Amino acid sequence: MTPRVGKYVAFGRVGASQALGNRAELGGRMAFVAIILGVFSSLWQAVAEHGLPIAADRAALVWYLAATEWIVLTVPAAHVDIEREIRTGDVTCHLTRPFSYPLALASQGIGMIFVRAPFVGVAAFVCGVVFTGTAPSITLLARFVPFAFMAMLLVYGLHVVIGLLAFWLTDVTPVFWIAQKLLFVLGGLMLPLTLYPDWMQRLAHFTPFPAMLGGPAGLLVPATAPDTVRLARDLAVWIVVMAMAARALFERAVRTLQVSGG
Repeated sequence: MTPRVGKYVAFGRVGASQALGNRAELGGRMAFVAIILGVFSSLWQAVAEHGLPIAADRAALVWYLAATEWIVLTVPAAHVDIEREIRTGDVTCHLTRPFSYPLALASQGIGMIFVRAPFVGVAAFVCGVVFTGTAPSITLLARFVPFAFMAMLLVYGLHVVIGLLAFWLTDVTPVFWIAQKLLFVLGGLMLPLTLYPDWMQRLAHFTPFPAMLGGPAGLLVPATAPDTVRLARDLAVWIVVMAMAARALFERAVRTLQVSGG
């Protein structure tokens, strides 16, 4: 392993250690999965008992939600740490060190994701089995998991981009809230996009949000499963776009700091 690669592997190990060390947060995320799935499983059962068509297949909806929650709850809130480093000025210390700050963030995030994903995933799977009495086939799970990891990287990239906006904004929380609501609606956090009006589905596919949640989670619902080739293409394209956006924002921020003498 070359030193250039080795230093980013080290950042990945740091992220993994942080994820393992913060057991309370990890346990909280696992518990939250159980609460969300339990609440919505009961809700959809009540809806089904009243004969509403949206709950025609409650088990499928529960497994869809388990997939989206696994993706969302695995990804670390990178924007919070980035904003703090920018506010305190700690980020300037990284500018003189022999590594790329965006790549270091990416490596650290990947390390955290790979540690958190199995724990949150097991919690989501167990709750899905308990609340539905069914389980997806091994084939469906094997097809879903790689896309889910790509989606986690894309969501993490969005958090990094939001965090880097702190170079210009006093508080990036409102931006995160907006992105979160768009992810909820256009990403299909609670319900598959196929249940949305046609105009909203068309609008959503011009954004990265369906690739973050609805697309991968839809693989567990055979009746609404997306085309895997198209989904892989969308994920790859949006990951590249998000990486380029993060790099461009950081480079512009560095130039601004150098010009202003900061």
